[in-house]
Amino acid sequence: MYKRLAVVSAVVLLSACSSMPFGDKRVQAEDSVTAEFMGGDLKITYTKDGKFESMTAAGTARVTSTLPSATEEAFIVANLRAKQKVVEFMKNELEGEKFTKTVYNSLQEGQAINNQANNEVNTKIAGDVQENIKSKTKAILQGVYVESKKFDTATNTVRVVVKTGTKDIQTAKEMRMLMGN
Repeated sequence: MYKRLAVVSAVVLLSACSSMPFGDKRVQAEDSVTAEFMGGDLKITYTKDGKFESMTAAGTARVTSTLPSATEEAFIVANLRAKQKVVEFMKNELEGEKFTKTVYNSLQEGQAINNQANNEVNTKIAGDVQENIKSKTKAILQGVYVESKKFDTATNTVRVVVKTGTKDIQTAKEMRMLMGN
């Protein structure tokens, strides 16, 4: 039992270190484009050539009592709501024309800064992003993890952000292999 836990911990730590790129992070950020869906609660990051990079979704829940376990229960509810947004996006929004338009518009905004615009290429890239996500749906859903969670004492609510991405998918596969699943 402890040996398996030690192996899993080592893999997580090593994969976290190995996934960090060497070099300038700003260059990587310039090559990526982010599109927002579901009122900004779900964000997709992809490269300018249409390759899926990551997806983040946020969920909130109100702490409804003063019991010691109430905050933890609210974190669980917020986590489930964030994951539900990912699933709803995959089922509903990804198939719609709104997805393609949103990706197309975010590409246009990114290129307007550089004074470049090629409508035909942007339409193709939007379709590529859509197909790329569709082909990895199962893996994307299996790679979801909690990126951050916060408790706001002023509003008595919790906010959980879940994330999944191409690097996270590979880490999830490695973890399942180590656990024997």
